[in-house]
Amino acid sequence: MQVGNPAGLNYAGRMFVVAIVQLSHPIDEEAKSLAIDLGSTPYDARLLLATGLPAIVLMTTVKSAAVELLSKLRGRGVDALAFDSAAVVSNRTMFSPKSFRLESDAMAVETPEPQLLVFADVIAMLRATHETRTEATSQQKERSFSAGRALLSGGLVMTKTRETTVRSRSDTKQEVLYVYRGAGQAPWILRESGMRYDGLGEKRAATEHANFVTVVDMLRARAPKAIYDDRLVRRKIPDRIAQVAVVGVSSTTQTETSSDAAMDLLAHLTVMWLLKSAS
Repeated sequence: MQVGNPAGLNYAGRMFVVAIVQLSHPIDEEAKSLAIDLGSTPYDARLLLATGLPAIVLMTTVKSAAVELLSKLRGRGVDALAFDSAAVVSNRTMFSPKSFRLESDAMAVETPEPQLLVFADVIAMLRATHETRTEATSQQKERSFSAGRALLSGGLVMTKTRETTVRSRSDTKQEVLYVYRGAGQAPWILRESGMRYDGLGEKRAATEHANFVTVVDMLRARAPKAIYDDRLVRRKIPDRIAQVAVVGVSSTTQTETSSDAAMDLLAHLTVMWLLKSAS
């Protein structure tokens, strides 16, 4: 089911993704079968499922491998999905409103080209969390008096210099709302710290998070037929997904990595499953 115009993620290459969306057996039993399918151990297979459903169990550049695994899963009654990562819309290409005006039938955004989110077009809203880690490295030089150097140099060299490497790390989080629309329209994304909340009027609160929650509640009320899901707010990104879908910006002193590309992947998978279940 199409939920937007394709736009590739920051993957190293085209990936074929297989995910389990519903178990037909207890997790330990399924882990044993999955381990055989993947050629891994039951422990490793269980880790793939333990973070919650839907659970990505394979990401591969080989389409036939994805098709084979999907066939095995469905053959024993497991509800599973597969898709091409090229179909995933990156949050970095989605329209993200800064200021807005809530009307009875749409969210209006004044930009050089006015944008309109018509509530009747909204088919699903997924609330999630994007995390960003920034690691910085710097060199610091410290000078101090050295009696030994002063004595050996006859007073010409009075100090010694010590150079140290200082490393720091900061983690930031913000909630987002993926808004999927029908009829092949590209999804929007609302960012907790990316919007001005003047459009809330008297409902505007003192914090960004409170305002973001209010916007989400108001959208849900105005699009009651749209599917809403918030399981991705607390969902941890497995390392195996983060390593493939990582978005990074590097310099000589600073590296930034973000979970947002991996979350795009999970959001796409989740909305596929929810829409399939609702049909």
